Amino acid sequence: MLTPAEAAATIRADYGPRETAASAAYQDLLGALGDAGLPAYIESRGGLAVCAITPSDTRIVVASEECLPENPRALRGWHVIHVPEDERGTAWRCVVYDTVTDAPPDAEMSSLGLRSLVSAVRAHVETCTQTSAAEK
Repeated sequence: MLTPAEAAATIRADYGPRETAASAAYQDLLGALGDAGLPAYIESRGGLAVCAITPSDTRIVVASEECLPENPRALRGWHVIHVPEDERGTAWRCVVYDTVTDAPPDAEMSSLGLRSLVSAVRAHVETCTQTSAAEK
């Protein structure tokens, strides 16, 4: 079984042009989650999102109103969920953080509470009792 860091690296190795561009655009978010011990990657199936793998092999999914905009300056806040895997129709989901607002265009990620987002995610992962689908 792969470690979370190995699993994220495997996903990143298959990036195409869209994922590569999104990775550059959201490098601050990817880095902040990685620094928090949650290896992150870009997910582009069904809309753009940043996913992070938890130590329990579950996923944190960071989006916005529905998905992340290609240009981070169009962000209107964060919507973060915790799910057993990055697929639709999962068995459970926890809403971890939600600041989707009518933020003005051209807002910087830092002004949208990137530190608060990461703090909320870390606190949730440390206390959540949900497990991966494979463990049920």
